[in-house]
Amino acid sequence: MNNLLKKILEVLEQNGPLKAKKIALILDPTRTDVTHKHVSSVLHQELKLNLKGLHQDEQYVWEYKNPAITTISFDSTSNWLSASNIENSLRKYPNLLSLRNNVIFDFSNKSLFLDCILKILSLTSQLIKVGSTVTLKFDKDSDSISYLSRCGFFDKIHKDVIVLPYLPEVSLAKIYNANSENLCEIISITKDDDDSYLLRLAELIKAKLSDEDKKILLSKLRTFIGELVGNVRDHGLSDIDGFIALQIYSSGKIIIAISDSGAGLINTLRHEALAYYQHNPDLIALKEQTLENDIELLSYVFNKGKVSRTGLERRGLGLSRTNEVLRKISNSRVSNISLTIRQQTNEFNFPFGIQGIETIGCSTKTDLMHIEGTHYVLTIKLDKHK
Repeated sequence: MNNLLKKILEVLEQNGPLKAKKIALILDPTRTDVTHKHVSSVLHQELKLNLKGLHQDEQYVWEYKNPAITTISFDSTSNWLSASNIENSLRKYPNLLSLRNNVIFDFSNKSLFLDCILKILSLTSQLIKVGSTVTLKFDKDSDSISYLSRCGFFDKIHKDVIVLPYLPEVSLAKIYNANSENLCEIISITKDDDDSYLLRLAELIKAKLSDEDKKILLSKLRTFIGELVGNVRDHGLSDIDGFIALQIYSSGKIIIAISDSGAGLINTLRHEALAYYQHNPDLIALKEQTLENDIELLSYVFNKGKVSRTGLERRGLGLSRTNEVLRKISNSRVSNISLTIRQQTNEFNFPFGIQGIETIGCSTKTDLMHIEGTHYVLTIKLDKHK
């Protein structure tokens, strides 16, 4: 924003609707440095650029109402923000997506774990879609900027998102693409994708596993990722891309994050799929929306499958196949495995056992900020002692 525009908007905010001549007179009583032509030129240019809050009526009177500014900061004693840190701060703004707002995410002195990054990508795109202005604020020398650049965050972020103090000129993800031994750069999920991304993910997983683990886990993980991404591609996409990323830690922990901005898995099941299963009393009993029913519905679809949003045979959501893969993995060289499913205002963290998803032991978070779509985080901890 140039200096003259800033002064003009301040005058309009303080003095109410005014014509350009009056604005110029307030700014420069001598009318030597600032004239009504200067003011009109600047304001008409901003009007063409759709500056939020700026309006001119039929009588050539200008008005400016500064859009509300919502600054979301993240309090944590750690420099790294976990999913819980992010959710606790977002919870204070439950209806942010229902407002056209000026939203600032202040990540000063903070870095983000992978399980947060895709959610932020999706949320910022959703905010832009409803007409909000979105700013991401970082420290100039923050390690977070380097990490986000390396994982491809800035390559995938919506073009209208403002990044402060600057948007990196060079993408580390593009420079070092596929050269990391523990990080798979963020990949977009679109309807036209082939499955080439699976090769990159498989190579990364393969490089970090022992020969024995490769035999047991590699094909299963590849199947899991393919099925879940296929489900997002077929059922979870809006006009906002979905995303997938993967990271493997030296401790033996594998994180796979998948995010979309569609209608939401439970919403699709309850309002589209269940209409075709009136003969199934187990499913019909879950039609009413309650937290307990959501848990049981997800459990049914993952553990038993054969539920399609169209009612057609062999057109199920593919989730029972991903569950079967995870069930087999949980019986192998793994000390712990869990799947977090976050959508709308709730989050479910399911443990896995020999029968698949376990409803007993499922931990929930409720009254979260409303976010569109479904956001998965799979966490696998390899048993290094086997």
